[in-house]
Amino acid sequence: MVESTPPVPPALFRASETERVDGISPKIGRTSLLGSHRRVLLIAACVTAILAVTTAMAVRPHGASSVASSSPLPARTTPKATTGAALGTTTTSPTSVSLPAISAGSTPTTPSTTVTPAPAPAPATAPASAPVTPAVPVVAAAQPVAVAPPIATLVAEVEAAGIEPGSNWSWSTGDTATHCGPISGSGTGCTYGAGGLEYAVFAGSPTLSLVAHELANAETQNDAVPDLLSEVAAAEGGTSWSPTDAVASCLVVHFLGFQDDAAGTWQCPVAVASFVASNIHDTLSTTVGVIPG
Repeated sequence: MVESTPPVPPALFRASETERVDGISPKIGRTSLLGSHRRVLLIAACVTAILAVTTAMAVRPHGASSVASSSPLPARTTPKATTGAALGTTTTSPTSVSLPAISAGSTPTTPSTTVTPAPAPAPATAPASAPVTPAVPVVAAAQPVAVAPPIATLVAEVEAAGIEPGSNWSWSTGDTATHCGPISGSGTGCTYGAGGLEYAVFAGSPTLSLVAHELANAETQNDAVPDLLSEVAAAEGGTSWSPTDAVASCLVVHFLGFQDDAAGTWQCPVAVASFVASNIHDTLSTTVGVIPG
């Protein structure tokens, strides 16, 4: 803050005499009560002027280079203060305060800072993933359902192989227990004769060996002579259900080439099977030869 010495009205310090002692009029030196009152007023005026100038400078800190005085009186140096005749003469050196030069166009500036924005980071590139090959569903191959051939087809196959059930033979499907008693299995069959006729009854899904055995049974009952049945019965030694079943199984072995397993535990040898096939149609028992071995 810059303080300026307030101007003092010149009338207060103008002496009537032209003579001065040490710069102070002898009239002022002879101060009376009236003079003391004037000094009080002078000090109050100085304080008021200082406060006015100080307030003006605080409000306009960046005004013109020279500050105009708010008082109509010209600025002057404060004279030496006189304390009175009884105290002697006290000399106060004049005080002169110079205001700093303020540039008319100066404006406080704030240094600017240029902030360069940081470059945005490049977006992260996701690593390329290996292509996923979709799993191929494994479909299990459907297993074909075994379907038994029709009975008529099996009958034709057996006859084509060489077994001849005879012209008096026929077959049908129905309840085998009525004519042959209870027979277990998914496919059953039996052969019976009545009135010179031969009949085969099948139930369920009979196999080729079962169909072949029943056709061979019909042929045996129509054509086999007693001597042939006796010789085969002697050969099988009671391992077959009957001599007729033993002869029928030998016919299956000879014409179809496999054991039909439909005559108990009897397994007809190939030599016996050939002998049976050669003599099955003999009409007289005396013509039957001897079974080899």
